[in-house]
Amino acid sequence: MKLIESIILFASLAFLIMFVDQALYKKVPLSDSYFFLMFSLAGFLFYTYRRGLRKIKEKKEAEARKEEKPKKIEQRLKKK
Repeated sequence: MKLIESIILFASLAFLIMFVDQALYKKVPLSDSYFFLMFSLAGFLFYTYRRGLRKIKEKKEAEARKEEKPKKIEQRLKKK
């Protein structure tokens, strides 16, 4: 997990905790603490999006590495 992704994840969790604290314990109307919930949801969705992009990129890099190895072996065999 990258540093930026960690910050996004924990900031989203903090907004969720603030929403729960405001809504349940301090009895603030939901309309006044609703933005905490929305920031939390947006952060979690953005974190999921970034994580998905990173996994796709890692998978492509792994496939590229697998394709490179047979070529090197074939080149070695051709030299002999």
